[in-house]
Amino acid sequence: MKNIDRRHLFKLAGVGSAVAAATTLPVVGRYARQPARDGSIFGFRATLGLPEAPLPSYATYVVEGSLNLLNGTGLIASRVLAGHPGDPSEIGLPGTARVVKVTQVQATGAQVNVRGVIEDRAQLQPGESPQVQMTIDRGRGVLLAPFGGRTVTLTVA
Repeated sequence: MKNIDRRHLFKLAGVGSAVAAATTLPVVGRYARQPARDGSIFGFRATLGLPEAPLPSYATYVVEGSLNLLNGTGLIASRVLAGHPGDPSEIGLPGTARVVKVTQVQATGAQVNVRGVIEDRAQLQPGESPQVQMTIDRGRGVLLAPFGGRTVTLTVA
């Protein structure tokens, strides 16, 4: 019988989490495009080319989700896909998938401030916080989200 060391076990858990997140993303996207009749559900999809300009982009950072503005809840999924933002593939880069359970939503005018927690902490990089804060500016069509230890600006489609 082959012994499994701790590192190998964590790799298996990470792969399983990435697969779970990848299967969740299409569901989140489907619900995000179905607005509630009373306007309480807000769905979005935002992208950013990586690396950022002036370098050519060979990957796309995607953040998409659905928020209930009345209850202050929702689900946001993010991942990095291979390919240019104009034509990303469905191949996710390992270790970049995150599923955020939204714990607070505060809408003020065109801005929506979101707080949440990353559900699968095994995917976090060293020093990366499980607490997430994002701002969606519907007027400008941008999303401010964390990536790689800093805040980046994505374009909301």
